[in-house]
Amino acid sequence: MSLRISTAQLYSAGVGGIQQLQSSLYTLQNQIDTGRRIVTPKDDPVGAAQALVVTQSKSVNELYLKNQASADTKLSALDSTLGGVNEELQNIYEKSVAAGNGSYSATERAAIATELEQRLNSLVGLANTQDGTGRYVFAGFDSTTRPFSLTGNATGPFSSANQYIQYNGDQGQQQLQVTASFSLATNIPGNDVFTDVRDSTGNLTGGSIFDSVKNMVDYLRGSGTVTYSAALDGINASMETVSRARATVGARLSSLESMTNTASDRALQYKTQLSNLEDLDYAKALTDVSQKKIQLEAAQATFASTSKLSLFNYI
Repeated sequence: MSLRISTAQLYSAGVGGIQQLQSSLYTLQNQIDTGRRIVTPKDDPVGAAQALVVTQSKSVNELYLKNQASADTKLSALDSTLGGVNEELQNIYEKSVAAGNGSYSATERAAIATELEQRLNSLVGLANTQDGTGRYVFAGFDSTTRPFSLTGNATGPFSSANQYIQYNGDQGQQQLQVTASFSLATNIPGNDVFTDVRDSTGNLTGGSIFDSVKNMVDYLRGSGTVTYSAALDGINASMETVSRARATVGARLSSLESMTNTASDRALQYKTQLSNLEDLDYAKALTDVSQKKIQLEAAQATFASTSKLSLFNYI
């Protein structure tokens, strides 16, 4: 039994084949124009789903990298400020040791006291350091409030019970989410650096950095009631406190560097994965275009020939 194909069926099949080839050519041309193998999900549903997951993971990782860069900027600036504080204290300590020389006259000690007072003002300025946005570095969460100010107490000895400079901030630690499971503190509250001075054993000395320096200034001017050794010990403990704070910041920077290296490696992995999923093989695509063009031209020529066939041509 022979199969009879109507003219309409022949025409429909021919048009359908040509349209399918044209659609394939359009898809290939679109891929070449964009440089991507997956332009729409229908090009590769499974690959498109995988690419979406990788893209989302890549975006989250980029956010962590951005937070890590921000944390690094803040911690580096904090370390620099603490370095300035340590340098001032070192100079104050050296001048104070020199002033303990019994051969120094009252005038010479008064001159050193004047220099120490200037350095004390510099320390207050460093304690009130602001970042690039105008927020106070050592104020804790209350970063819009000037953290350190004069108490108005004019007579020593100065200590936690009779402060020369008071702390107006809080003990808040500003955290940044730097990985999926870890938040990093990007500040140190001012009380941990300047007011809660601890000795080498970790015990509170009962005074602040400012109290210790002011007591030394008053001693050198002959108006203080704190002994020279007590004032010097307070300055030494202040340096140890600042050194511990710098060590804390250094440890955070070190761990941050490791996390940034890991996140950077992960970013490269995500980029490679996306490239493998989405990027186009140009050589193969151009070959496919040539083949599809040949097929389309053949189909069009065949359709043109067969569409002219009719029994009336033989009557």
